[in-house]
Amino acid sequence: MTNQRDDMLRSKMLGAMLRLKRKEKGKSLKETAALIGSTTGKLSAYERGKKNISLPELELFAYQFGIPLKYFLRLDTQTEVRRSIPEADLLLSLRQKMIGAQLRSHRTEADISLRKLAKTLHIPPSRLSAYERGTRAIPINELEAIAAALDHEIEEYIDHDGPVAELQQQLQAIEMLSKLSPELRDFLSKPVNEPYLRIAKQLSELQVEKLRTVAEGLLEITL
Repeated sequence: MTNQRDDMLRSKMLGAMLRLKRKEKGKSLKETAALIGSTTGKLSAYERGKKNISLPELELFAYQFGIPLKYFLRLDTQTEVRRSIPEADLLLSLRQKMIGAQLRSHRTEADISLRKLAKTLHIPPSRLSAYERGTRAIPINELEAIAAALDHEIEEYIDHDGPVAELQQQLQAIEMLSKLSPELRDFLSKPVNEPYLRIAKQLSELQVEKLRTVAEGLLEITL
């Protein structure tokens, strides 16, 4: 299990970040709790660092407010886009079950019994069982500890296919574009240059020998 003092500090920091972003968006506790399928009391506890938010809830929070998930995992970025998800409760429940299934699969692969893993983590077996069945949200600090005990990274449990993942990919693409030179960004932003971009994409997919043949052909034309 993680060090108690470090765990408490992490909870306080994460809670402060949640509160800051909620305030920036002008949302009340009640409004935000509804967006992530939680309750006002739980969200308040998250913000005060009294409880640890679960990964699915954190994913939904990031998605709803257009914030890259990495912002909360200590990998900052300033790009923000606003989005909304219908049926937050359904998505939250689905993500919890998916994460639980992954945990169970990883535990089985590691040939560790549920009781043994629970003992290692200093948590009741019934709680770990609920996590694996997806019937109980996993606080992110406990998910990190479970993942580490199974020799996995928390990034493996992040949504990579759903709407949250789609937004994260868009934000990462925007972040990468922002790092390009002004000239390249200007070139990419003009629709008239799309044919050149398509050609560049096709060339990048060619095998080396074929690319060499194309280059030689272009040289013959220009000489």
